[in-house]
Amino acid sequence: MGKVYGSGWNLRLYERPDFGGQMVECSVDCPSVYDAYKLREAYSCVVTDGAWVFYDLPSYRGHQYLLERGEYRQHRDWGAPSAGVGSFRRVTEF
Repeated sequence: MGKVYGSGWNLRLYERPDFGGQMVECSVDCPSVYDAYKLREAYSCVVTDGAWVFYDLPSYRGHQYLLERGEYRQHRDWGAPSAGVGSFRRVTEF
């Protein structure tokens, strides 16, 4: 069994770079960002607690990006070539 990564998870997604535009706050896994928040793209993000994996497609498919605590002013800061975020989930073990 792996080690527990953390006991709390929280992030804020923004529809524009540099934390602009609409913001949504999340603390649970999200299989479809569009269905849950009506966002097709997330240009920036702040991870305040825990670590998360972003996927560029819904249902936890596609390219994966690990985001740990910190500020990501644009999607390139987490290594994504585009701002499309289809789904995300919490990292609970490593």
